[in-house]
Amino acid sequence: MTKTILITGASSGIGRGAAIRFARAGHHVLAHGRRQDALDETLDMVRAAGGTGDSFRAEMGDMDELAALSDWASASGRLDAMIHCAAKFTFGLVSTDRFDDWDRSIDQVLRATIRLTAHVLPAIRAAEGAFVYICGPTSWLGWKNHSIHCALRHAQAGFAKALFEEVREDGVRVTMVHPGFVNTPSVNDAGKDRPLMIQLEDISEMIATAVNLPNTTAVTELTLRPQRSPYL
Repeated sequence: MTKTILITGASSGIGRGAAIRFARAGHHVLAHGRRQDALDETLDMVRAAGGTGDSFRAEMGDMDELAALSDWASASGRLDAMIHCAAKFTFGLVSTDRFDDWDRSIDQVLRATIRLTAHVLPAIRAAEGAFVYICGPTSWLGWKNHSIHCALRHAQAGFAKALFEEVREDGVRVTMVHPGFVNTPSVNDAGKDRPLMIQLEDISEMIATAVNLPNTTAVTELTLRPQRSPYL
């Protein structure tokens, strides 16, 4: 059966890799991103891989655009999964100078996750579908210079865990994926060997597994680490 998959952050990295993986299985991809040119490239790859797709450009921090994205995705008639890859990264010491950046991060990471989920939940519930959130080790660790990012990821993880308890009896699965270094353009490769990082095909396969399991089983968390250390 052809599934319809909403993927945020599909214009590059893990989101694009997941889009191509689902396309290879013949599914329909609803690709979200911030840059239309990059989204067009993703859709070309989706079609080349054997799938179909459409795109929607929206800023994660704009709640009106987020609502419009949700309406667009839900209007497709069926929504089997939401793969949430889009997120803002913030780095730096705790300081009053960073309040504006923190507020943007709260909107783009936490508020966007919660609102987007709430908007599409009726459609996902109707399909007995799945949510997949790309999180990471900052969901449970505290890293120097990452205080706000860690706080937001901790909150995102808490939301996902509680959501599962709310929707599990409806046949809806909720999975958090925690990757280590993934070979994407956004990863700083200084002092690292990219071929030893987790490859996009690897993490995309795990995402697809979480979505494609029968709804008698839910993988609530997946932690991926490079088999061999990528540090040089």
